Amino acid sequence: MAGNLRAEIIQVHTEPGEFHFLVRGRPVEGNGSPLTVGPVDRRIILSPSTAKGLVRLLEAALRDYETAHRPESAPDQSTVEGGREPGQTGRRSILESVRGEEARRLIQSLDGLGVHYGFEQSFKVLPGLILGNRFLAGFNRDSVRQGLDEKMAVICRKLGMPESQMGEFIRGFPEANILLFGYEQGEKESVYKAYLEFGREFERISRENPSNRSPFLIHRGFKWDIADKARHTTANYMCYPHRSVEDLLGRLSDVFYSGTPGMPFDIVRGLVELASARMRPDEFLYLEVAEEGNARLSFDVNMYRANLRVSELYPLLMAMCRYFSVPLADFHRIYESVKDLIFGHISGGVDRHGRDFLTVYYGVKGSTL
Repeated sequence: MAGNLRAEIIQVHTEPGEFHFLVRGRPVEGNGSPLTVGPVDRRIILSPSTAKGLVRLLEAALRDYETAHRPESAPDQSTVEGGREPGQTGRRSILESVRGEEARRLIQSLDGLGVHYGFEQSFKVLPGLILGNRFLAGFNRDSVRQGLDEKMAVICRKLGMPESQMGEFIRGFPEANILLFGYEQGEKESVYKAYLEFGREFERISRENPSNRSPFLIHRGFKWDIADKARHTTANYMCYPHRSVEDLLGRLSDVFYSGTPGMPFDIVRGLVELASARMRPDEFLYLEVAEEGNARLSFDVNMYRANLRVSELYPLLMAMCRYFSVPLADFHRIYESVKDLIFGHISGGVDRHGRDFLTVYYGVKGSTL
């Protein structure tokens, strides 16, 4: 009997503690050709938790498939929810989800490009404070078919990007595969951001030298104070490839938490260990970040591949709030609106003002790699 089966009918029924999938189909050769035998029935029995994991994996696979195979002329029916690229309905939802004139100005500028973009939100936790009006929106550079430099210059000027940064940003387009813009409302100042993402470098290293562990530049970020654009900085995001989970946690502990056990390292370790039960070590993406001219030194661990809901992190998020003395009412106002979204990555370390922080990102599967 061939090992492969092309399913034609799938029926599902439940029993206490079990989901039963009855699959009727025809066996196929390894090349996909059907064999000349009758239909075959197979029964697959899953626990509820495994069935939930299967649903998440299928949803992620469908999102990736639809993004990769959507015809250029096909109408966009997708939504923001679950990380799809936004169509008109999705764009309205995005515009409604951001707060403040400055945030809306950025989204409206991107909408004017007429390209599909991914939208990701986050909340940042600092001592006694949680900041939730933050987002990133990114798109493939090649989706802007003509006049990329001119169109980006218009957006950058509309957002008040310093001319010195704009020149460097535009000169970096040929090497970048993804362009991103972001907004961050702080407790005193608000910041716009623009990023170049060099994902092809990751692909090249993985293809040509999969054992290479040397760090390389994967993002370059340009950030400026909206009220005073003379206050600006540039950030370099270095990727550390091909690290085991043990190596990753060891570096986090040694570089950012002085090798001392306890919070907030225990929170980050808990998130990584939770994700590692659902993803391979090579699916983690680990970055370290430094900004020019300030104290910022941080890390970022991308775990989108685990397909964890924010709600599954709740005990660790509560520990985060306790450690940083964040008012629980403030936390729950954000949490209740995002708990069903997919957790993406965690960043932490020291911010540009020298404060300890953690930031939780969620809501869209990265289009990075």
